[in-house]
This record gives sequence, C-alpha cells and structure tokens, in this order.
Amino acid sequence: MQLKSIINSDMYALLDCNNFFVSCERTLDSKLDNQPVVVLSNNDGCVVSRSNEAKAIGIPMGAPAFKYKDLFAEHNVKVFSAKFELYNFYSQQVMKIASEYVMKHEVYSIDELFLDFHGFQYFDLEQYCVNIKNEIKTQLKGLPVSIGIAPTKTLCKIANHIVKKETDKYASGVYLMDSKEKIEEALKNLDIGNVWGIGRRLSAKMKDNGVYKAWDLLQKPEMWVRKIMGIHGVRMINELKGIPQLELDSPSSKKSIMVSRSFMKMITNKEEIAERIETFAIYCAEKLRKQNSCCKVISVFIQTNRFRKELGEYKDGFSIVLPNPSSSSIVLAKYAHSIFEAIYKEGFYYKKAGVMVSDFVPDNERLINLFEKDVDSKHIPIMKAIDQLNSKYGKDKIRLGGMSGNNTYGRAILSPEYEEFLKNNILPEANYRFH
Repeated sequence: MQLKSIINSDMYALLDCNNFFVSCERTLDSKLDNQPVVVLSNNDGCVVSRSNEAKAIGIPMGAPAFKYKDLFAEHNVKVFSAKFELYNFYSQQVMKIASEYVMKHEVYSIDELFLDFHGFQYFDLEQYCVNIKNEIKTQLKGLPVSIGIAPTKTLCKIANHIVKKETDKYASGVYLMDSKEKIEEALKNLDIGNVWGIGRRLSAKMKDNGVYKAWDLLQKPEMWVRKIMGIHGVRMINELKGIPQLELDSPSSKKSIMVSRSFMKMITNKEEIAERIETFAIYCAEKLRKQNSCCKVISVFIQTNRFRKELGEYKDGFSIVLPNPSSSSIVLAKYAHSIFEAIYKEGFYYKKAGVMVSDFVPDNERLINLFEKDVDSKHIPIMKAIDQLNSKYGKDKIRLGGMSGNNTYGRAILSPEYEEFLKNNILPEANYRFH
C-alpha cells in the first residue's frame, strides 16, 4: 500500500458545526453551557441533537423522547423542540463567513462545509482555519466549529472526526493531516464503520473478512475491493491513500420539492387534514417561485400510523399532470385539494401527509396548452406581492384563506419568546430538509 506524498497546496478542509442544534440553543441562553441538552425532532418525537453532557449520561441519537423522560428528569436534561428557522439562520451565517476565505466551497449539509485550499501553498493552513473558526465564534455568539484539513475529502472527514474525538489534544479545534505518518496513524486507529461511505451493513461484511480498521482495507487487493464495493470502493481506497477522487460539487438544481409532516396527534377530522394538505401545496409553490421554476406534476399522499395497526391501516397517493406548468399557490392548493378528495377515506386515524411537485421548467420557458386557460398569468402579480410582503414582515403574514397560519412541525416545547420571534420571522428560507 503506497500513500501519496502530501503537497501543502493540494488540500481540502471540512468545517463541521459541533452538536449544531444544541449549540444554536446555547446562543439563546448561556445558562445552557455545560448542561445536558437535547433537541427533539419533528413533532418532538426523537432526539436529533445532543450536547456532550447528554451523550455522557447515555442518551443515544434517535432516542424516543417518551422512553427517556425519567432519565431526562433524573439528570435535569434541558429538552427543546427544534427551532428550524433559527438553525437555518445560523447555518447560512456559518457558510457565508467561511466561504469568504476561499475561492471554492461546497455546502455538504446544514452543518458541514467543504473548503478548497488548492493553491494555498504559501499559507499556514492550520492558523488560517483557526482564524475562520474564531471569526465564526466571535460573530455568532460562541457557536463552536471543528475543522479537519487533508488532501482528500474522505481524509478531511477523518481529520474532523479526530478533532472532535480528541478535544484535549486539539484544543484549537483544527487538525491538519499533512503527512504520510499522520494519515497512517489515523487509518490504523479508525474503525472501518467510521469511514465515510461505509454503512452498517457493509461494515459488518468488512469485519467478516477481517477488515476492522480503515488501514486493514488498504491491505486488501484491489480486485477484492472492487468485488465487494465496485468502483465506489476503488475510489474510496484512493481517497484514503491521499489521491483525490471526489471534487467539490456545485449545488444541483432540485428535481422535485416535497413538503410532508407527521402530525403531532392522529387526525380524524377531514377538514383539518385538508387544511394541512393545502398549506403544504402553498409551501411548495413558494419554494418553486424562490427558484424561478414551475412544476408540471403535483402529487399528494396520506397515511395512517403504521405503529397503531389495531386502529386500521390505510395509505394512498395520487399524481396529476397540470394543464399548464404552474407556481401559483392558488392553482397548486386547488389541485392538491382535489387529489385529497379522491384519496381520502373516512374512519381512519391519519398520522402523516405530504405534497410533492416535480417535472420543473424555468418560469420564463412555460409552454402553454392552447386548449387550456392559463390562469397563472393572472396570479403572478398577486404571488409576487404576497412573497414580497412575507419577506418583509415575516412568514405567512399574508396567506390564502385556506391556511390556518399554525406551524406545521408540531413543536410543543417552545418558549413564548420564540413563538413571538416566529411571528416576526424574516429569516431566509431553509435550503435543507430537517426531518
């Protein structure tokens, strides 16, 4: 196995926000520092973010909140509903600050960002990244991030993992993996299941074949790797050797937009579900207009609680091809409602519903059906006015009559102060799915 010689100018970095949702909560209340804190998922169902203190008392990721109530009470764990709007705001601010330090970057997830340091041979990369980290901390009320620097994106993931695991050793929050010796040491200590791209099932298969550490994988013949993992495995091997295979990706345009929710409580009232469906369609329309697109197809689904089979099971969905491509909230809400009427059945306890729009075209390239009336042209001025007012005064300040205005996430553990904040929320809309 031959590791590539490292050239300081050929580096990437992975910036990762530490315990991101919890860290955002701590920017609102410094009393939460050094306290066990958890943030719950949509509908306050499961733990999706934990402070280090919460991890230490044995609260696992994805823990059902109702099963851990006693443990929360015993250790005075602070429990919060997810504040998606706030997390989106901090995510965008982190990305904005960090991206100003480089020519190229890739937003990998809501709390992860790859930075391209190719051509930075005259920079002290470790100190340069410490400066990025410190600026984020200063500007964003102490929000902590970790940065791993290495010659490939896969090794960046590993370097970042090391920073978070060995906080005492790397107190700066930055680790530069810039030599063969550092890479070899890291791979020999890294469990194969922690390698980026190795899932649980593949990890078990690896261990059955004597591959327990990342280093063990490099000792296997390429033919074996190709047989087990295909070309993806060969690329991974090269990445681990320090030979870049994965370049930074530009954001790809969305091929579909989905808005779906699990309801906080099961719903039997038809009008209540219909209101949710229409609201989801309106949110899809808003997202379409934000990216200057129209959709040709709209789909709706509803389903019962799969964990309460004794109440009866039912799920159904249907799609409609629109007469003309549309981004009108009025049009999409109307068709979503008509689909709902077709698939709804009385007598069931509904737990989840959603709306998806797909088959996009740019809004300036709409081809109009000669035999169908084009109502979008009449709605465009109205939609623009609604979007502008909501952008200025807060989400859903101006809304269609079919919308209740209630939040669709089902969050019970929000403070009165944050509820007031939501009413006046003018933050940029999230580019990420939170559930």
